[in-house]
Amino acid sequence: MRIAQISDIHGKPGSKSLAALERALDWLKLMEPDALIVSGDVGNPAVDGSYVSVAEMLSHVRYPMLVVPGNVDDHAALRASFRDMGWPDEGPLNVARTVGEVRLVGLDVTVPGEQHGDAAPVLGWLREQLNGGEPVLLFMHQHPFRTGFANVDRALCRNADGLADVILGASARVMLLSTGHGHRTVFTQFAGVPAMMCPSLAKANALALDEIEAPRTDPPGFALHVIEDGRAVSHIISLG
Repeated sequence: MRIAQISDIHGKPGSKSLAALERALDWLKLMEPDALIVSGDVGNPAVDGSYVSVAEMLSHVRYPMLVVPGNVDDHAALRASFRDMGWPDEGPLNVARTVGEVRLVGLDVTVPGEQHGDAAPVLGWLREQLNGGEPVLLFMHQHPFRTGFANVDRALCRNADGLADVILGASARVMLLSTGHGHRTVFTQFAGVPAMMCPSLAKANALALDEIEAPRTDPPGFALHVIEDGRAVSHIISLG
């Protein structure tokens, strides 16, 4: 199975990130994934037509698609532009869908008006989703793990310990946790699970560690998660 993940489009009409989205979707036409997850910061609420532009491009996708919001996203605009996403009628835009041999779970950890996330309000819903059944790929926007990148870690997902407890206590096996938000590729572990941060389609953040900032060289990119032999293998696709 092949699960594609794109993140941090920050789309607006005529933007470079929409051009990157077009290139990503063209690439995925050849690979024919089984599903696509969009892990937040879909649009730019300050720009008219932002969500409409992204939604029109994604409307041509012919495989299952899940969308979770990011910290910049307007929930009402998302609901208006993306129909039949499986979101509840009110509250967090959590979503889950079984595709083939895995269950895809998108967790809305956004906090209105804030850059950081918070897992606490949605842990009850997640606990239900991880109660038995297929192995799970878990997606969210803000990351619950530290990256060492101070500018990004100031806005991570809070109550990570509670999230880890739910994952560790679940009867379903979480194969992978993947986020967006940082506009960089990062690999680590969280609650004993392989974890990563997906690159962005918008401008990448320069890597800054211990007050040393590297040159910004990262092109736009996205991830393709291949499920085989009971494990997830993640490939990063560069659009340089």
